[in-house]
Amino acid sequence: MRSTRYMKKAEAYHLPNPQQVILGATVIPGVHGFRGNVNAGFPQPYEGTVATQNIETALRTAVSGLVKNPDLASGIVNGVARFQYSIKPGNNTVVTPGGNLRSSSANAYIYPSLRVKGNLVILTGHQATAIVWGKRDSSLSRASGVKFIQTPAINSIPGHAFDVTVAREVIVASGAIGSPRFLELSGVGDPRRGKFTDLLQRVGWLKYTIQVDLPAVGTNLQDQALNFNIFAVPPSRPVSEYTILNAPISPIVAFLDVEQVLGADATRVAGSDLLQSVSKRAKDIVSSGAFTSESGLIKILSNQATSIVDHKVDPRFFTGSNFDLALKGNATRIAREVFNTSPLRNFVGEELVPGNASLPENATNAEVQAYVVSTFQPTLHPIGSVPMLPRQDGGAVGPDLVVYGTVNVRVVGMSTHWEGADMTC
Repeated sequence: MRSTRYMKKAEAYHLPNPQQVILGATVIPGVHGFRGNVNAGFPQPYEGTVATQNIETALRTAVSGLVKNPDLASGIVNGVARFQYSIKPGNNTVVTPGGNLRSSSANAYIYPSLRVKGNLVILTGHQATAIVWGKRDSSLSRASGVKFIQTPAINSIPGHAFDVTVAREVIVASGAIGSPRFLELSGVGDPRRGKFTDLLQRVGWLKYTIQVDLPAVGTNLQDQALNFNIFAVPPSRPVSEYTILNAPISPIVAFLDVEQVLGADATRVAGSDLLQSVSKRAKDIVSSGAFTSESGLIKILSNQATSIVDHKVDPRFFTGSNFDLALKGNATRIAREVFNTSPLRNFVGEELVPGNASLPENATNAEVQAYVVSTFQPTLHPIGSVPMLPRQDGGAVGPDLVVYGTVNVRVVGMSTHWEGADMTC
């Protein structure tokens, strides 16, 4: 993602010091902000750099055309790069109190605001249960309040329900799982979806009616499939070459483009297959209930397929197309090849996962893909379940984040995000 002026405004970036630069830290200062609230930079002490450098060298040797990326925040993702973190770095030699401390939205914005804003109240141990609706504005629903309860203990009965009056608007920020659930409990969703109407009938503390007929709520959930390659550390190697104490793990990352994973010829074939299968995949996805507008999904899948060189790939878990599975299988092969490439192969021992017993070195493409399907797990980075798209194309919110069919209910966060979608209303 390319840095925007809003991201720069939020960032308080710490440039790498000379010692970190010697150890491999790189940065493009112009893509960062320095006066914001969210700290970012490289951890200090900067540890584990011997292993990091070996991984970088092996990656660039094993993957043709893979270059060193000086800064992922530049908007150019392809390449191998050192991770930067949302942390306040420590000092040069030891971890000091407050050093390498994660910089979150809480300590960057909320906690400072609590000290200066007398009208900000945060209730921990409570949860919102539904929106209370007031008089309609023409055809649009207006929120007049929010109902909430003290979070009950497991298997206990919820306690007394409280109401808070809404003077201006309700902002829903419960993530890709919680936000659509809260909207549905508030009567915003698809009245034709059996599970939704059953849910409303089971909830007894309000006489629910469908406030907003919005089938897109709760659809379009996306995540990434995750597989592992794990190698043992030879006992002959010094622990200091690998150890990362008091700092985030995974100090290096590589982002490969499609041709680097599949090869040029296979990429052209895969791109052609994706384009030819757009209509069928859109029909299958909509019929499964994962999206609401076939015509809208055709636009999105067509855009993804034609922009394959920009790496906008449909990330559903191996359904509707063999493309994702081919990518994942080849990525597993490449990861194994990287660890078997000098100088990295001299720093690792036996492959623990997947291991030759589970996936032989001479495994066929079908065997590798079968292994991927049988062992992958969600990355748990869910997005998109309250999609920001035109309403007729399966969207639930517009570019102003206001829920369609309402006057004053907004949804914020990654639940509104769709990678690669064209938001033109």
